[in-house]
Amino acid sequence: MMGRRRFVALAGGAISLLAFGGVGCAPSSPKTADMGLAPSYTAGTYRATALGKKGDVVVEADFSDSRIEAVRVTPELETKRIADAAINQLTAQIVDCQTLQLDTVSGATLTSMAILGAMEDCVAQAGGDVKALKDAPGPEASAATEKLEADLVVVGAGASGMAAAVRAAQLGANVVVFEKNGNFGGNMLVSGGVLTYINAPEELRQQNNDGYQNYLETTLATVSDNYDVSPETVDLIRKQAKEWYDAGHTTTFNSLEWNTISNMIGQGGGTWEGTLAYSAGSIPLVEWLTELGIQWSPLFPIGGYPWPEYAAPTSASNGEGYCIAFDEEMERVPGTIDILFQTPAGEIIMENGKVMGIKGSCVDGTTYEVLGSHGVVFATGGYSGGPELLIERDQEWGFKDMPRIPTTNASGHEGDGHRLIMGIGGTMFDFTPNCMLCIMNAQDSSIEGLIGGNGPLVNLQGQRVVNETGSRNDICRAIMDADGAVLYRISDKNGSGYAREDYMGEPEESMVKYQRVYRGNTLEELAEAIGADKAALVATIEDFNRHAESSETDDLGRSLYSASDVIKEPPFYACPNTWGTHISLDGISTNPETYAVISTTGEEIPGLYAIGELAGLNGVNCMYYGLDLANQMFEA
Repeated sequence: MMGRRRFVALAGGAISLLAFGGVGCAPSSPKTADMGLAPSYTAGTYRATALGKKGDVVVEADFSDSRIEAVRVTPELETKRIADAAINQLTAQIVDCQTLQLDTVSGATLTSMAILGAMEDCVAQAGGDVKALKDAPGPEASAATEKLEADLVVVGAGASGMAAAVRAAQLGANVVVFEKNGNFGGNMLVSGGVLTYINAPEELRQQNNDGYQNYLETTLATVSDNYDVSPETVDLIRKQAKEWYDAGHTTTFNSLEWNTISNMIGQGGGTWEGTLAYSAGSIPLVEWLTELGIQWSPLFPIGGYPWPEYAAPTSASNGEGYCIAFDEEMERVPGTIDILFQTPAGEIIMENGKVMGIKGSCVDGTTYEVLGSHGVVFATGGYSGGPELLIERDQEWGFKDMPRIPTTNASGHEGDGHRLIMGIGGTMFDFTPNCMLCIMNAQDSSIEGLIGGNGPLVNLQGQRVVNETGSRNDICRAIMDADGAVLYRISDKNGSGYAREDYMGEPEESMVKYQRVYRGNTLEELAEAIGADKAALVATIEDFNRHAESSETDDLGRSLYSASDVIKEPPFYACPNTWGTHISLDGISTNPETYAVISTTGEEIPGLYAIGELAGLNGVNCMYYGLDLANQMFEA
């Protein structure tokens, strides 16, 4: 019987095709290289390492006297779902084809390069001819064309695309998903995986304190002067907060309206109605994800969003917890989901002005033409990883003058979907600023590699230069102006998170090993490790602690602190923070109620929908739009 989920991937992909009975995007039968002489090795098992994205990738290979018999890979720190696509595909191809002339796996380039590099070392240790193996032919390209039909075609297997696919399949639909990379999850896997939990239960909320109270009051006193927030809304929030605390609650207050203000401040603008709708979507989304079995962490703040109202799944770090829940749900749904990995959409199929389906080519050469009876949903993400659109749409950052534009984004977020849709008459709306920046680890360009919460950011002169609870864009501007475009987030044993029993990030010792974090038993040692002025750093932290303990507003305008911000208990840590493009806030114009794409003439393009960051609806919260669209299409 056909399985309910069918992963269409290259042989050796993340999921075995035979296990689910799906159609395959597999290479043709491999052929052995004709090199004149048969390969010769010294039989045995050899081991080598190479650096991947986050740490060492260990490769162990078994050789007979004439063949590579088996390859095993252990990634020390790579993101498992991303790395597995490269591990499973490349190890199978190396053994089947007896070659090292292989393409890297889309979305896992650095892991792929590490595997192939370490494998070269193993071949050399075995006395083999590395050059001959690198010249040996790889898998044969397929010339096949597969024509499929589905209820729904989804382009992009990130947060919103997978939510649409899973919910549609829950409602009995048969779904085909085109995915450019070798895994699903998209930016969800590299963004920390946090979403807003407005109605979190008491036990997950942080305790209220003078710092949070001061922040609430000072924000409400000025927000109407700077953002699209009416005085009536401010009065409503004051009433809500009073009722919360008068009822005896000792944890931090929240409401839909307060979260909307938090989002407007964090992204640097937006309309009240649009941001309110975005915030409101998080409520049914959390309910749906909880029904899928997700359990939530205690609430915490994130960079540029200092109110503790964010949560993440406890089952795994970053966004892997959502992917695990989707994996499990895809086993239960009455519909089917076919995912065509490493198969980017290349053409929108149209008939009489209506979008009928998608045509795309898998990396192995197979062409897929898929028709969707209920339409095509584009969920290809933003363009923050694509220099071309970043420069074209830039309003304030000066990207065109930069030799390179750093980004937090996973591979593939380059504006492909924008170009395809605009190519058939779609258009983009403007938003100021068009691009939100974000803080990331200066060593590996990751968000998940950050520690220290809202601790102080210092430069090499040992001084603070920005309010760490301000907007992301303001913090990133300060980082841009710093030496080497790096500021160091200072924390202690408690503030780093390493002492917490529920800490789920990268192990402390590996972060220190790869200089994603610096450590010192004293502040003077820490200053020496990062090359900062010792006396200035000590004085800065003493001044910061005074304000953190008293919740008094400092010279940079900061008044919001939590107990973990105080820096007193060794060891002390400095996490190198830099900036990167993170979210594109403009996007494809759509009907906000139905998500139908709007053409340059102002009319809806029949059969075509856009959700998620592609349509300016960002963050893990954008899963709501996939959920809502699938409900509209299939609940009846």
